[in-house]
Amino acid sequence: PSGKHNLKFWNESGTIECISSRINLLVFHDFRGDRSELAFLKFFFESALVLKHVVIVLANAWFTSMEDMHSKVNPLRSMKRASAGSKIMVTGCSDAEDGGMGNFKRAPGSSIGDPFVNF
Repeated sequence: PSGKHNLKFWNESGTIECISSRINLLVFHDFRGDRSELAFLKFFFESALVLKHVVIVLANAWFTSMEDMHSKVNPLRSMKRASAGSKIMVTGCSDAEDGGMGNFKRAPGSSIGDPFVNF
């Protein structure tokens, strides 16, 4: 199953050229903080030499409290990165039905923050 890959799987996949030398922005939607997601992100961070920005979009209604969310997000901040200057931004859900970032009807409105404004 695709959702069950661990760090060993990713390490055994070897070098992925586009990750190591081309990708400078990663947007990861529906982050829940499970082990397979953390394993993928660890592999990605350790491989991506030109990565500048990472945007983590939290899964809608997945976290039970701020403490729960912080416990899942904090490991990302301490992961080693091949690109030492890369920045991580965490943002709320992107569920279009809830009026989040993915809602094209609200996109032109200035009340919605642009997650890429600082990039």
